[in-house]
Formats: sequence, structure tokens, C-alpha cells
Amino acid sequence: MKKLTIGDFTRKGIKGSFGHYFSHILPDGREVCLESCLSGYDVAIYDKEGGNLIGEKVCTNIDGMMESQILSGFSLMSGKALEKAVEIANKMLMNTEK
Repeated sequence: MKKLTIGDFTRKGIKGSFGHYFSHILPDGREVCLESCLSGYDVAIYDKEGGNLIGEKVCTNIDGMMESQILSGFSLMSGKALEKAVEIANKMLMNTEK
């Protein structure tokens, strides 16, 4: 399976809030989500789009995300958090390949 990049994901949800997430549907139908949280992004894999969680979510745990907000939902560290989330997603996919 090819490694995912941030360009593979589609942003969904409310603009400029912690209610957004990034989604990518894999060829086998599973959904990989990068879900915004107070520590960056939770990375999750679901059995299908909007389906059941496979395994556990993994958080990027970026220190200082809340403190670096410039507006509600906009952090100066979002880019770093997204890069780390994609790395985590790729590791999770390697461990769950069918």
C-alpha cells in the first residue's frame, strides 16, 4: 500500500473549529480519519465511511496546541500536528494491512 500524504485527505466538518476532521477512503472501503482534538489530531481507522472504529484512536499529543491558538480552532502548530497525524496513520495502516 502506498504511503498516505496530507493531500490524500479531504477536510470535512465546520470551518475554523475543533469540529473538523480529515478523511481518506482506502481502496478496500476503510476510512482513515484525522480528527481534531485539543492536543492536535486523533488518528482513527474505521471499517467503512462513518462505520465502526477498528482498534484504538491514537493522539498526536502535540504540546502547546491550546496555547498556540491564534483564533478559536486555529493553532500555529496545526501543520506540525497534521504531519505527525499522517505519520501515525501510515504506521497504523502497516499494522492493520489485510
